[in-house]
Amino acid sequence: MTTASGSAEEHTGDVSELLALVARQLDLRMPEIVREMRDLLASRIDDLGGDPQLVEMLQASIEGNVTTICHILANGIDLESLQPTTAAVEYAARLAQRDVPLAALTRAYYLGQSMFLRLGMDEAERLGVSDRVKIDVVRDIADVVHRYIDWILQLVTGVHEQERRRWWSTRATLNASIILKVLRGDSLPIRGFVSETGYTLAQTHLGVMAWSDVDAEDAARQHEIDLLLRRLATVVHSSAAPLITVVDRSTAWAWFGGARLDAGALARVEDLVATVPGVRTALGEPGHDVEGFRRTHEQAAIARLVALSSPRYRDRAVVSYADPQVALVQLLTKDATATATWVREVLGDYAGAGEQARVMRDTVAAYYAADKNAVRTAEQLGVHRNTVRQRVDRFEASVGARGVDPLQVALALRIYDDLLIEGPDARHT
Repeated sequence: MTTASGSAEEHTGDVSELLALVARQLDLRMPEIVREMRDLLASRIDDLGGDPQLVEMLQASIEGNVTTICHILANGIDLESLQPTTAAVEYAARLAQRDVPLAALTRAYYLGQSMFLRLGMDEAERLGVSDRVKIDVVRDIADVVHRYIDWILQLVTGVHEQERRRWWSTRATLNASIILKVLRGDSLPIRGFVSETGYTLAQTHLGVMAWSDVDAEDAARQHEIDLLLRRLATVVHSSAAPLITVVDRSTAWAWFGGARLDAGALARVEDLVATVPGVRTALGEPGHDVEGFRRTHEQAAIARLVALSSPRYRDRAVVSYADPQVALVQLLTKDATATATWVREVLGDYAGAGEQARVMRDTVAAYYAADKNAVRTAEQLGVHRNTVRQRVDRFEASVGARGVDPLQVALALRIYDDLLIEGPDARHT
């Protein structure tokens, strides 16, 4: 790959050509830049992270904006001839629907601006031209970036404000306003809540989240989700009409009063959700009174996060917090990078992809589950006991002087499937 310094020596110092060179160098690093900027914004601004769907939209917005800036630098395009990227507009609208304050969106753009300027200055520093010309290049980069951020912020601010007014004007969002107060812990008379929503906090609650994984016409999809939630309330024996609030174009929250969630009810929920293709649900556990109202919602949110992020649950239409694996996966994915590193340390070479590694993991898991009994393990796997011993010996030899802790190995093997860890350089998904 040609370096910026190598190419720049052929230029006579024309700033427009050097800006185009810087833009090309940044464009070559686009995937890396977008990932780093996404991780920075998601970690520095709480309102922007936590939800995989929002993070995915954030990444698309970043990519659109960074690509546009590089295009301006490379071709000297006037802002007046630009149209905002669809991803940036959609992301601003979705944040408004989630009641994420405009200040968070604005701060994200300024943090992104700062990072892009640093990257542009680094590329300018590598140019094989005089310091005076480098200063001119940096000034032009800063001018383009500042003017673009000012332009795009005016547009997405308008989108955010317009969408927020539209979204929060409906009855569903009147419900959402008072619900959010309860979820935040604001003091609110129970009678006042009943009069506003028709739903009493003085009962047992089952929190549910429903969302769409497929594109559909907004009103039709919202109607499908609303109807599904009302039908779900009956199959879990809810004693009153559910409390439902729309969160965004494809997501709704609900509470079922007096619901019972035994094994039979959960099976009926799964059957009913299966009748609405593309819609998924996450369930909490029944909780009592105001604190139970909050906690069951938190549990449903955890189940939804696991449903969106864990390979084990990614294809399931219904995920319940009552599943003992769900809480464990959620704890592990809070710092998934550190967890994945630990798993690879425990499993060594057998944390990789491929049939040989998979067979070894299956054998070791069965061996420790059978309390190190090679005969029982061989019977379970349908192989000879000597084969089991040879595989286990190879695994333990690969671990080395650190030794083998069966509990650690068993946990690492379980986590492996939850986080889809493959190889020393693989990213969790």
